[in-house]
Amino acid sequence: MSEVVVVGAGVIGLTSALVLAEKGYKVRVIAAHFPTDPLNSKYTSPWAGAHFRPFPSHTDKDFEDSKLTRETYNYFKTLAKEEPESSVRWIEGVDWLEDQGIYGATAKGYYEGINELRELPKEALPKGVNYAARYDTWVLNSPFYIQYLMRKLTFKYGVEFVKTELISLKQLCQVYPNAIVVNASGTGLQYDGGIDPDSFLIRGQTLLLRVPQDCPYLNKTITHQSKEGLWTFVIPRPCHGGLILGGTKQLDDYQATPKDEDTAKLVERAKVLYPEVFIDGKLDIRNINVGFRPARKGGIRIEAEKQGKDTIVHAYGAGGMGYELSYGVAKKVAKLVDSVASRARL
Repeated sequence: MSEVVVVGAGVIGLTSALVLAEKGYKVRVIAAHFPTDPLNSKYTSPWAGAHFRPFPSHTDKDFEDSKLTRETYNYFKTLAKEEPESSVRWIEGVDWLEDQGIYGATAKGYYEGINELRELPKEALPKGVNYAARYDTWVLNSPFYIQYLMRKLTFKYGVEFVKTELISLKQLCQVYPNAIVVNASGTGLQYDGGIDPDSFLIRGQTLLLRVPQDCPYLNKTITHQSKEGLWTFVIPRPCHGGLILGGTKQLDDYQATPKDEDTAKLVERAKVLYPEVFIDGKLDIRNINVGFRPARKGGIRIEAEKQGKDTIVHAYGAGGMGYELSYGVAKKVAKLVDSVASRARL
């Protein structure tokens, strides 16, 4: 079986490595950061709130990506039952929108393959909310989950993890000349160096909270979207991991340290939307998270590329949807690797 080198140890890279290892490939993971490292703003996956909320498709690409999220959705149903140590848990998901837009119980890309999705009656909606729906969804504890993936890869499949900061994919191909390279580097490290010019970062700041033990949001995730486009969400982290209150989506902002003004705005919105997260009138903030979602113009890139005798399978640019897309992307990556390996044997 062919050798595969996966570049990047975020959730996309680790999940791709797992699917390939399960298929019998000899897999090696190369990355500058691993799940066992201290938190680092350059390594996005440990910071994620990590839940799934469907949304209507604006484009054909959105709809194709939604199919990949459904593969992950169905995979996580099995994982929650058979491997609870993964931290995956199924709960109720709720959308609150001040402006309904193209949302609706039959909107393309929103309802397909989702269990128990239904609109909520108008009289049940909070003040200012004009559309709401509930559905069955998953949450997970992101630091736990990627550590679970790394442990499974290490001890079940014997995958080797090599820590290094690459300057180009060509450099890697010279070290492993017979390997197929999977480029899950987030921003898209290029063959001759640099990153994909279509890649960009989205800054996110969230709060990790300790909340009252009777807080309803320990068993429910809610996402509120204001008319101004602000997103305010609560996501429980299983395995006694607290609750995430978020968040921000900031372009062209590379400040890795927390901003007091962002925290203050989140607190003010929470007072109105989620008063149940307060303890004696205050938030018990255990950490202020700052991470950078690696996005790409045109969406995630999943395709094979030939560079001379070297073959690269790209899987990067997921933005804030890394966990949602992870298993679907990994299955697609494996198909591309299978195709490349088959041609190599001819």
